[in-house]
Amino acid sequence: MSEPRRVVTAPKQPDAEPVCLLDAEAARQRLEPPDAFLASARSERRLSNGAEFSFEAAAGTWERVSTFVAEERECCPFFAFEQWEEPGEVVLRITRTPEPPA
Repeated sequence: MSEPRRVVTAPKQPDAEPVCLLDAEAARQRLEPPDAFLASARSERRLSNGAEFSFEAAAGTWERVSTFVAEERECCPFFAFEQWEEPGEVVLRITRTPEPPA
């Protein structure tokens, strides 16, 4: 049996303003709308600095999550992503480093 996959993707621009840069043209080019993709998760868990989504480990799920991460990195460069396999599921964690206190 092979080792479960795990990929950590650091923020493209960790200090970027937390504003989505997705415009109408980029939205049309995405493989899946972000809201629809995340709504397809079997569960969601809120974290203090983000969220974690679990998807059924069906054929193509790893690739769908990888595509989402690649697309989301372009419009929200302040997020970090981590995806990994667990028995029967693919987990996606999306986080943002908490802002320093004022």
